[in-house]
Amino acid sequence: MEEKTIDNFKNLKWVLLCSLTLATIYILFDISRKTKFEKYKETFKGEAIGLTTRFKQVGKRRVLIYCFYVDGKVMSKRNTMGGDEILNKFYKVKYDLNNPKGNYIFLDKELKPDSLTLVKNGFTWTKYYVYDGNVTSRYLEKSKWQ
Repeated sequence: MEEKTIDNFKNLKWVLLCSLTLATIYILFDISRKTKFEKYKETFKGEAIGLTTRFKQVGKRRVLIYCFYVDGKVMSKRNTMGGDEILNKFYKVKYDLNNPKGNYIFLDKELKPDSLTLVKNGFTWTKYYVYDGNVTSRYLEKSKWQ
Protein backbone atom coordinates (compact mmCIF):
# COMPACT_ATOMS: atom_id res chain seq x y z
CA MET A 1 0.00 0.00 0.00
CA GLU A 2 2.80 2.40 0.92
CA GLU A 3 4.70 1.58 -2.30
CA LYS A 4 1.63 2.57 -4.33
CA THR A 5 1.37 5.97 -2.64
CA ILE A 6 5.12 6.53 -3.08
CA ASP A 7 4.81 5.71 -6.81
CA ASN A 8 1.81 8.03 -7.12
CA PHE A 9 3.79 10.77 -5.38
CA LYS A 10 6.74 10.27 -7.77
CA ASN A 11 4.39 10.41 -10.77
CA LEU A 12 2.79 13.56 -9.40
CA LYS A 13 6.21 15.17 -8.99
CA TRP A 14 7.06 14.39 -12.63
CA VAL A 15 3.73 15.78 -13.86
CA LEU A 16 4.21 18.97 -11.84
CA LEU A 17 7.80 19.32 -13.03
CA CYS A 18 6.75 18.90 -16.68
CA SER A 19 3.87 21.35 -16.25
CA LEU A 20 6.12 23.99 -14.69
CA THR A 21 8.71 23.50 -17.43
CA LEU A 22 6.10 23.94 -20.18
CA ALA A 23 4.62 26.99 -18.46
CA THR A 24 8.09 28.55 -18.13
CA ILE A 25 8.87 27.90 -21.80
CA TYR A 26 5.54 29.45 -22.85
CA ILE A 27 6.09 32.57 -20.71
CA LEU A 28 9.65 33.03 -22.01
CA PHE A 29 8.46 32.61 -25.61
CA ASP A 30 5.70 35.18 -25.09
CA ILE A 31 8.10 37.70 -23.54
CA SER A 32 10.56 37.13 -26.39
CA ARG A 33 7.86 37.69 -29.01
CA LYS A 34 6.73 40.94 -27.38
CA THR A 35 10.32 42.15 -27.04
CA LYS A 36 11.00 41.45 -30.73
CA PHE A 37 7.91 43.46 -31.76
CA GLU A 38 8.90 46.35 -29.45
CA LYS A 39 12.35 46.44 -31.07
CA TYR A 40 10.78 46.25 -34.55
CA LYS A 41 8.35 49.03 -33.61
CA GLU A 42 11.28 51.29 -32.67
CA THR A 43 12.57 51.07 -36.28
CA PHE A 44 9.40 52.72 -37.62
CA LYS A 45 10.51 56.12 -38.94
CA GLY A 46 7.47 57.20 -40.96
CA GLU A 47 4.62 59.08 -39.30
CA ALA A 48 1.08 59.60 -40.49
CA ILE A 49 -2.40 60.35 -39.19
CA GLY A 50 -4.67 57.34 -38.88
CA LEU A 51 -8.47 57.24 -38.73
CA THR A 52 -10.11 54.47 -36.72
CA THR A 53 -13.06 53.19 -38.74
CA ARG A 54 -14.67 50.14 -37.15
CA PHE A 55 -14.31 46.98 -35.11
CA LYS A 56 -14.36 43.54 -36.68
CA GLN A 57 -15.06 40.31 -34.82
CA VAL A 58 -12.44 37.66 -35.63
CA GLY A 59 -13.29 34.54 -33.69
CA LYS A 60 -13.40 35.56 -30.06
CA ARG A 61 -11.14 38.58 -30.62
CA ARG A 62 -12.23 42.10 -31.43
CA VAL A 63 -9.95 43.79 -33.95
CA LEU A 64 -9.76 47.53 -34.63
CA ILE A 65 -9.66 48.49 -38.32
CA TYR A 66 -7.96 51.80 -39.15
CA CYS A 67 -6.63 53.50 -42.25
CA PHE A 68 -3.90 55.97 -43.10
CA TYR A 69 -2.41 57.26 -46.34
CA VAL A 70 1.08 56.57 -47.65
CA ASP A 71 1.24 56.60 -51.47
CA GLY A 72 -2.42 55.58 -51.49
CA LYS A 73 -4.67 54.17 -48.81
CA VAL A 74 -3.32 51.62 -46.35
CA MET A 75 -5.81 49.64 -44.29
CA SER A 76 -4.54 47.97 -41.18
CA LYS A 77 -5.80 46.28 -38.04
CA ARG A 78 -4.78 45.83 -34.43
CA ASN A 79 -6.01 43.82 -31.48
CA THR A 80 -7.34 46.20 -28.86
CA MET A 81 -9.38 46.29 -25.70
CA GLY A 82 -10.88 49.74 -26.34
CA GLY A 83 -14.55 50.43 -26.75
CA ASP A 84 -16.56 52.33 -29.34
CA GLU A 85 -15.37 55.69 -27.95
CA ILE A 86 -12.18 55.41 -30.05
CA LEU A 87 -14.02 55.04 -33.37
CA ASN A 88 -13.99 57.78 -36.03
CA LYS A 89 -11.13 59.61 -34.35
CA PHE A 90 -7.60 60.43 -35.47
CA TYR A 91 -4.45 58.98 -33.92
CA LYS A 92 -0.74 58.96 -34.65
CA VAL A 93 0.51 56.04 -36.76
CA LYS A 94 4.16 55.08 -37.13
CA TYR A 95 5.11 52.85 -40.04
CA ASP A 96 8.09 51.22 -41.69
CA LEU A 97 9.30 53.38 -44.59
CA ASN A 98 10.11 50.32 -46.72
CA ASN A 99 6.92 48.43 -45.89
CA PRO A 100 3.92 50.55 -44.76
CA LYS A 101 2.03 47.36 -43.90
CA GLY A 102 4.34 47.19 -40.88
CA ASN A 103 2.76 49.88 -38.71
CA TYR A 104 1.49 50.69 -35.25
CA ILE A 105 -1.27 53.07 -34.12
CA PHE A 106 -0.88 54.91 -30.81
CA LEU A 107 -4.31 54.96 -29.16
CA ASP A 108 -3.18 56.66 -25.97
CA LYS A 109 -3.52 60.23 -27.30
CA GLU A 110 -6.18 61.41 -29.75
CA LEU A 111 -5.06 63.95 -32.37
CA LYS A 112 -7.15 67.02 -33.21
CA PRO A 113 -5.80 67.93 -36.67
CA ASP A 114 -7.21 70.79 -38.72
CA SER A 115 -8.72 70.20 -42.15
CA LEU A 116 -5.61 71.33 -44.07
CA THR A 117 -3.46 68.80 -42.23
CA LEU A 118 -5.96 66.04 -42.99
CA VAL A 119 -6.09 66.91 -46.70
CA LYS A 120 -2.27 66.97 -46.86
CA ASN A 121 -2.28 63.50 -45.30
CA GLY A 122 -4.62 62.13 -47.99
CA PHE A 123 -8.06 62.30 -46.34
CA THR A 124 -11.11 63.70 -48.12
CA TRP A 125 -14.32 65.28 -46.81
CA THR A 126 -17.19 63.21 -48.19
CA LYS A 127 -20.90 63.98 -48.20
CA TYR A 128 -23.41 61.16 -48.03
CA TYR A 129 -27.16 60.88 -47.58
CA VAL A 130 -29.19 58.85 -45.11
CA TYR A 131 -32.89 58.21 -45.62
CA ASP A 132 -34.99 59.15 -42.60
CA GLY A 133 -38.16 57.16 -43.24
CA ASN A 134 -39.53 57.31 -39.72
CA VAL A 135 -39.82 61.03 -39.03
CA THR A 136 -39.37 63.25 -42.07
CA SER A 137 -39.49 60.77 -44.99
CA ARG A 138 -36.61 62.48 -46.75
CA TYR A 139 -32.86 62.18 -47.20
CA LEU A 140 -30.63 63.81 -44.62
CA GLU A 141 -27.25 65.13 -45.72
CA LYS A 142 -24.27 64.07 -43.59
CA SER A 143 -20.53 64.24 -44.06
CA LYS A 144 -17.41 62.56 -42.75
CA TRP A 145 -13.67 62.22 -43.29
CA GLN A 146 -12.54 59.23 -45.34
